[in-house]
Amino acid sequence: MIDLSQLPGSFSPDYWPAPFWPITVVLCICYPEAPKVYLNEKSKSGSHVKDVLDKCPIMKEKYYPCFVWGKNGHIQTATYGVLGHSTLKRTFDRRHSVKLEDETTVIFDVFEPIESHPTGNDYTFVLCPGIANTSESNYIRTLVHSAQEKGYRCAVLNHLGAIRDVQLTSDHIFNYGSTAELEALMKVIAETYPLTKFISIGFSMGGNVTTRYLAKAPEEMKKRIIMGLSVGQGYCAVKSGPCYHEWENGRRVYNYIITENMKRLLRRNYEKVVLPHVKSGLIDEQRLWGATSLVVLDEVYNRRVFGFCSVEEFYKSVSSLPLIPNIDVPMIFLNAIDDPIVPEVLYNPVRELCKTHPLHAFILLKHGGHLGFLEGKSIKPNSVTWLDRFILQVAEAAIQVFDDE
Repeated sequence: MIDLSQLPGSFSPDYWPAPFWPITVVLCICYPEAPKVYLNEKSKSGSHVKDVLDKCPIMKEKYYPCFVWGKNGHIQTATYGVLGHSTLKRTFDRRHSVKLEDETTVIFDVFEPIESHPTGNDYTFVLCPGIANTSESNYIRTLVHSAQEKGYRCAVLNHLGAIRDVQLTSDHIFNYGSTAELEALMKVIAETYPLTKFISIGFSMGGNVTTRYLAKAPEEMKKRIIMGLSVGQGYCAVKSGPCYHEWENGRRVYNYIITENMKRLLRRNYEKVVLPHVKSGLIDEQRLWGATSLVVLDEVYNRRVFGFCSVEEFYKSVSSLPLIPNIDVPMIFLNAIDDPIVPEVLYNPVRELCKTHPLHAFILLKHGGHLGFLEGKSIKPNSVTWLDRFILQVAEAAIQVFDDE
């Protein structure tokens, strides 16, 4: 047998180029993995969320992020906003406007199914997008496209102030934890489609709102909600504030970008949501436009406009984490390890909680970034994301397990 280490040149590890070992380590560490599931397997009183996940083939598959760049959470996070089927021209079938008691006008869009659902029954996806997002956001548009083709109606909440051509009728934009708008949507859809059943899905901040809504939904409404799903949320605003000021994984940069987006919405709706509060002396306009982080923005604007004595009290009020143990609707929470915005310290309490909760499950992916989950075994991503496939499979399985009609 030839001892390669004794041969000259590139056959010997001593002569291999410097990048060889780092590349080898990366390839060994970043191998594809199937999603990890955390739930209470001992709880088998009737149908269980484990039965739902067992019926989903995707849970037994390894998730393959796109070659080279797909294993980077930052690129996953940024790319989906650009690639997410931005060329789809399908628009909503109906736009609803609902006036609340405080003069707030809630806007949501309804997309009707293109095909009938295979069961012959009526099902509606209720989608609550991430911060400052709408039914026009790419990741929402792609999911709606796939869901319509599978026989689902989609009702999408547009966060207050986020739609460019819609004028606000109240003195504030959206609130991180307010469920009033989602409650209005659910009430209208339930009355308009009396036979429909709901699958409630929230993304990032929308996951927080969805979770809070499911914790307080009326009993009659809960009977029509088959399952809840939260994707990429941070759960606890009190803990996330300090996290977003850390430079680790670039979170301080994301903090700045999100803050600038919030200020952009405030400027766009200046006459309604800023000027009245400046005139009353409630907010300092110079400090508002000078804010470079969400904590400062919340101190200068949100906690004051929404009537809280401190940012900490405001954050306690909008967080969903304390409410999760009491939610009696089957629910799945999903996060990615390489999410640059939501670190482990934020999702770990929910992961631990789901190990003992009788109705909930926590799913953790190695890759996916923040609402990315683009997949493919080459550099080019597949036209349908892992997340879209997962949601559709979970919906089908949940209907089989929980919808007994």
